[in-house]
Amino acid sequence: MRRSIAVTILVLGLVVAGCTPLERSAYNAAVAGKAFLDKEKAAHSECASGGTSTLCSALSRGTAVKDSLLDAIAVYCAGPTFDAGGACNPPAKGTPAATQATAKLQAAMASWNQVVTDIKAAGGK
Repeated sequence: MRRSIAVTILVLGLVVAGCTPLERSAYNAAVAGKAFLDKEKAAHSECASGGTSTLCSALSRGTAVKDSLLDAIAVYCAGPTFDAGGACNPPAKGTPAATQATAKLQAAMASWNQVVTDIKAAGGK
């Protein structure tokens, strides 16, 4: 599972070079998110063994939200080039698909920002 997430992040990293600010921001949030979660999980090993504290719950939720962010990026960028390992193919601006995909990606980023705040608060930071 970790390997597939790392591969997804790597692939996204290779294809976002020519991206718009929205997908670049989402990608940066996902990469930073993985590093942040890894650091917090390492610092709180009690969570790996089924801890039920507020912090452990927030870390678990953080992993799910980060994965949802990666999924939202994949949906937003889906298209022939992206699906073949190339650049993002965002939906055409002004279309209902663009409105919906943009809203979902922005919502995923907002959820990520909230879970980071929750993790920091639960950890006393």
